[in-house]
Amino acid sequence: MNDLSNVSEVKLTYESKNRKKIKADTSAKAYVLMMTNWEQIEYRESFKVLLLDVTKQALGINTVSMGGLSEAQVDVRMIMQAALLAKADGIVCVHNHPSGNVKPSIEDDIVTVKVIQACKTMGIELVDHLIIAPCGYYSYADEGRFD
Repeated sequence: MNDLSNVSEVKLTYESKNRKKIKADTSAKAYVLMMTNWEQIEYRESFKVLLLDVTKQALGINTVSMGGLSEAQVDVRMIMQAALLAKADGIVCVHNHPSGNVKPSIEDDIVTVKVIQACKTMGIELVDHLIIAPCGYYSYADEGRFD
């Protein structure tokens, strides 16, 4: 006999700290915001998502993965989970290149395409994908890579 009462409960939470929201409506503003909130930028590669409301104000930042010296594995489902949980209207994917070279790799392009597809399915705008380093950044949106 199956005991149906032994099914695990899943709890998902998002808690706003009711701070003054910061507008991140350009790649430059998103870059400054992320650099201010990034640790170990030259040590290891990390992938984060900046969650935005409909007016492009930051709702929060979620760390999707932390990797090694030259890569961070990205599970697109984790990106979408954070966006849905925060009720985000848009997202900016951001990852760093510890080498300082902000040129996108083929793997970066592949992840971007996957996120574009997932966002379209979920009705969430992928505002940008930034590759950042202390010396600057690369913006997929500014380079017209979403067209």
